[in-house]
Amino acid sequence: MNKKFRYYFLIGLFSILPIAATLWLIRVILSFFAGPAQSIINKILPSAVPGQEIISWIVGFILTFLFVFITGYIVSSVFGKILFSKIESIISRIPIVNSLYQTIKGLTESISNSSKQAFSKVVLIEYPRKGIWTLALVTGESINKEGINFYHLFLPTSPNPTSGYMLYIPKDDVNEIDMSTEEAIKIIVSGGALSPHQNQIKK
Repeated sequence: MNKKFRYYFLIGLFSILPIAATLWLIRVILSFFAGPAQSIINKILPSAVPGQEIISWIVGFILTFLFVFITGYIVSSVFGKILFSKIESIISRIPIVNSLYQTIKGLTESISNSSKQAFSKVVLIEYPRKGIWTLALVTGESINKEGINFYHLFLPTSPNPTSGYMLYIPKDDVNEIDMSTEEAIKIIVSGGALSPHQNQIKK
């Protein structure tokens, strides 16, 4: 009973966390812009005009939309990428904040990448040695001069799936399993806590 409770609780937590963090961030940004907008509106409009608070939130929403758009535009540039990497470097030095940031980033990027079909399937491989199985994501396929088919694999690290290793492995050495990319990422981010009770390892 305790194992099931813990299992479902963690599934709920990791499902809600990215959404809750996103909603919280949107509220913080909206409040950040709505405050100055309220001050400007108070100076422009008479205090007797109804709906000033609603107008300030609408203006805040528009400013937030522009802020997100401009941020995306800047980050897409070379200068923006350098600046963003510096900010990430600062965040990485803050222990608790870094863990939360990397977890949310890993989940959001995995969802974004899976929607673009960056990973075609989830597999199990014996790594780093025989008898030890590791989850990996298929990013492509190729064939060598001898006619052997290979999988191109991304081997994500736990609990941060945004880093990892790139491997070429013969198809015959890969254990294909029935699991979505999102499920695999949740297992990796949770350090295995969200693994199903019955695994798909074939010996």
